[in-house]
Amino acid sequence: MIARRLSAKTLRGESARYERPRTDREAAILAAATAIFGAKGYRDARTAEIAASAGVTERTLFRYFPSKDRLYRRVMFPAVLAATMPRELTETGKLFAADSESFADWHRRVLKLRTGAARTAAPQFRLMIAALMSDEALRDKVIAIWKKNLWQHALETVERFQKRRQLRTDLPREAIARVIISLNLGYIIARALLAPEGPWDDDAETEATVELLLRGAGKL
Repeated sequence: MIARRLSAKTLRGESARYERPRTDREAAILAAATAIFGAKGYRDARTAEIAASAGVTERTLFRYFPSKDRLYRRVMFPAVLAATMPRELTETGKLFAADSESFADWHRRVLKLRTGAARTAAPQFRLMIAALMSDEALRDKVIAIWKKNLWQHALETVERFQKRRQLRTDLPREAIARVIISLNLGYIIARALLAPEGPWDDDAETEATVELLLRGAGKL
């Protein structure tokens, strides 16, 4: 059901409504649902518990959201939108516009932007990752949207830095892009979701990630 309704249009619509609830009650329901879905996942979360946490009756909750599925979409879709069509790209077009930046400076900026977004919406990102791991149809839809909106931009960015001789030219741009995305995603998940309260030094971690990408992990 979730996957069938997933599209760029529904992602934008649900995200806009999440950010601008119509009433204080709706805002309270969304806050409670975000926390409880994020902690328990879709299956174990109960609408009665969400309603109680929001300070409303379950009947009131269903006036705003006719089904658990509708409430779940409202909570999770903003995280999917941020992952597949980040605001920095869709609103400013500058997420991958690196004409005047070195690769190191561009990577620092993008990693900080994406880590900050994940930390701000940590319960939703946790929920999204769990859903992607368990729902193949949803995963396929999200990957398709991600490829359409981000993958080509990523390849063009890698190629731009290859032409400047800031990245290796003997490797396919696809391979380099996959390594960058994998390393960044691993850091973001650890930083924002797995150990958010850990003794992180964000600047040092970002620099280490840049060093790993540019020079590898082998002994110099």
